[in-house]
Amino acid sequence: MSLNGKREVDLFLFDLDGTLADSKKDLAAAINHALKSLGMNPLTEDEIVTLVGSGISKMLKNAAGENEEEKFNTMRSYIEYLDSHLLDHTVPFPGVMDTLSNLEKKKAVVTNKLNYMAEKVLSGLELLPYIDLIIGSDSTPKMKPEPEPILLALEKFGTDPARTVMVGDTVDDIESARAAGVIACGVTYGFGTRDSLEEAGAHVIIDRITDLDDYFE
Repeated sequence: MSLNGKREVDLFLFDLDGTLADSKKDLAAAINHALKSLGMNPLTEDEIVTLVGSGISKMLKNAAGENEEEKFNTMRSYIEYLDSHLLDHTVPFPGVMDTLSNLEKKKAVVTNKLNYMAEKVLSGLELLPYIDLIIGSDSTPKMKPEPEPILLALEKFGTDPARTVMVGDTVDDIESARAAGVIACGVTYGFGTRDSLEEAGAHVIIDRITDLDDYFE
C-alpha cells in the first residue's frame, strides 16, 4: 500500500529502537542478562530481533513461569541492566540527525521504552533538542500496538490524525498508527521486515529515514 503523491503533515511521530536508534546490541545484552538470572541459555541477536517492539516484556514474563515474584525479579533485572547499559553500543541510524534537524514540523517519540530511558537515549545520542515530546510505555495505560500512545500525542499537539505520520520499524508501530487513524510509515532497516510491515497495512514503506522527504512535506 502506498500514498498517492506527497502528503503535507503537521506532526511526525517516531518510534525509538530500530527507527531512530540502532540499539540491537544493548537490548540483546539486557535480555540475555535477564535470562541468565533464570538459568536459561542466551538468545542470538537474530532471535532477539523478532521480540523487539512486540513482546520483550511478555517473553521475559513467560520465561519466568507462573511465579509472580520471579516475573517481577526478571523484569527488574532486565530494566536495571538496560538502564546502566543504554548507550554502550547504541547509535543513531544513518541520516537520523540530519532528518530530525531539517524537519520543520512538530516531532515526538512514541516508544514502548520507559519514558526516562527514552529521554536518556535521546539525550546521549544528541537527538533530544529536536524532539518536542516523548511518550513512553509508562505515559499511557496501554502501549503500542494499542492506539493510546498516539492518541495522547494527537491530544497534546491538537493535531489532525490525517496530517500526522507515525514512523516505525515493527508491526506494533503500524497497527498502533492504523488504530489511531494516522498515516503509517514503516522503515525496513530496523527490527521488522518489509513483508511484515506490508501485511500490517503500512501506507508507505521506506528503506532510509532520509526517504521521508520523498513522501511528506
